[in-house]
Amino acid sequence: MLNSKTRLAVSVFLIALFASSIYVAISLNSDFGKLEVKTVKIADKNRELTGLIYHPLDSSVDNPCPGIVLAHGISESKEIMSNLGLELARRGYVVLCIDLPGHGNSDGTIEGARTEPDLGVQSAIKYLNSLQYVNSSAIGLVGHSLGAGAVRAANVENAQISATALIGGGIGTAAQGPQYGTLNSTFPKNLLVIIGEYDVLFSLADLTTNELPSIFNSSIPVEAGILYGNFLNQTARKLITPPTTHLFESVDLTVIQETILWMEKALPTPASETIAATNMIYVEREVFLLISIVGLFGTVFLAYDPMAALLSIRREKEKATTNNQSSQNLKAYLVWGILNLALFFPMIAVGLVISFPPLVFGSSIAWWVLATGVTGLLLVSRDRPRLSENKIRLKTTLKNMFVKKEILIACVLFFSLFATANLLQLFYSINLRILAPIFQELSSPRRILAFLAFIPFFSTYFVAEGLYLHELQETKTGKGTWTGAINCVKVVFAKIAPFLIIIALQYLPKLFFNIWVFPSFIGFITEFLWLVIPIFILTTVTSTWFYRNTHNIFAGAVLNTLTLAWIASVVFPF
Repeated sequence: MLNSKTRLAVSVFLIALFASSIYVAISLNSDFGKLEVKTVKIADKNRELTGLIYHPLDSSVDNPCPGIVLAHGISESKEIMSNLGLELARRGYVVLCIDLPGHGNSDGTIEGARTEPDLGVQSAIKYLNSLQYVNSSAIGLVGHSLGAGAVRAANVENAQISATALIGGGIGTAAQGPQYGTLNSTFPKNLLVIIGEYDVLFSLADLTTNELPSIFNSSIPVEAGILYGNFLNQTARKLITPPTTHLFESVDLTVIQETILWMEKALPTPASETIAATNMIYVEREVFLLISIVGLFGTVFLAYDPMAALLSIRREKEKATTNNQSSQNLKAYLVWGILNLALFFPMIAVGLVISFPPLVFGSSIAWWVLATGVTGLLLVSRDRPRLSENKIRLKTTLKNMFVKKEILIACVLFFSLFATANLLQLFYSINLRILAPIFQELSSPRRILAFLAFIPFFSTYFVAEGLYLHELQETKTGKGTWTGAINCVKVVFAKIAPFLIIIALQYLPKLFFNIWVFPSFIGFITEFLWLVIPIFILTTVTSTWFYRNTHNIFAGAVLNTLTLAWIASVVFPF
């Protein structure tokens, strides 16, 4: 354990780390003062959408710049498109990243796609056209996945669009019907198609052979990287197939570079400074945002001890180790991992039928964690001797561990995280994130209700997980920083190993034999594990730290429950 002087020194370091890294991230997000970045509201029929606008300060009424609307994929938000938005704005474009209906801070639901397939993109175009510093005759659209279909539909309503990029969507079976128009050699104008080489939702062989030739005005299969048509008569077409997956297409370096180059050819800007497509700063911004999260959570972790001392909380004694420590640890880890794996796909299906909480994919995650937690608790109560020799009585153990003061501290620490993230978004229009924008503001009553609805689901899961990863273990909480660090790494690996196995099963056969183990929609669901893993690393570090400090599972379980309920309530769409 850290002594008081060391804890103070580390706390000061972590606070400085957070403050300095978030300052750099905010500076990068405005290109060091060259861009105005702000959140805007967009009227869309009888609802309101939210947008994030990147405005180059050298654009004006006398020097209007082309405008570009960016539309994200399902279960994403405007912040994930800000990588491309930042880089386009640095090159002289006024960029508007929007939250599609039901996503982020926008009203509505994605069910509106059936009757309003443009999902508000047309309203975003009108908003850009209303800005005096935007050249309304030079508008481009970029959409990823769900947003690609919306962008294609907006082209039907607006023949003035000069360039379109469809990323991982908007073609094939992803967008069909008259509301999306018929893609051909002239519609839409200057079309860039980007499909990741490992995008499970598309067959590149089928697209290049059957669908794209007529769109690219070619009598033979379309080749990636070749320019078809030309920009002079606005018939330019190009296919890009970067080595990435569907989930990562919108943040992929090649995708962003190719989109920039495409827009520069189709929509030249009056910018006085030319910035090479390879000159990127969004990666550095994301790195500093990640570092700021480390500093913020580290500060929160270290705040427990002073608060516990203030409330006069007394710790229990450490557990002793046994001779068969490793085998007992492995047994509990395996059971918990098998439960997570076995119930993942079945409960995803249940969530598609029982839509509560009423969020797309959110209900599936909720029922998965609830089923895993309940099953885990039942196994502990009935088959505890098979899981561990560490004797516990479930009801008595949980009752003894329920310390109100520790739960109060966990709640206070959560709200400090929540307030910090919200203030950053309110004043600087920047979001703390781990790849996806997971720490967003709870901006509406329905998001708050969703947050409350998730709490019983996640609390069951994290209480059960605390038993399997900590209380059933024979590992000492241990003195010494290195002992604690090594134990934390072991627990984290035990937690994420099942999900790494699923990802390996999905992608290794594709890499070596060009075979998808989980094709189509199931494969698409599997991709969410790329986001689940870093979140579960964070929650496992949290539970391990608090167990080491409190010798019980509830403080970590409460903080993790509130954090995951927050993440789930803002990430998934209505």
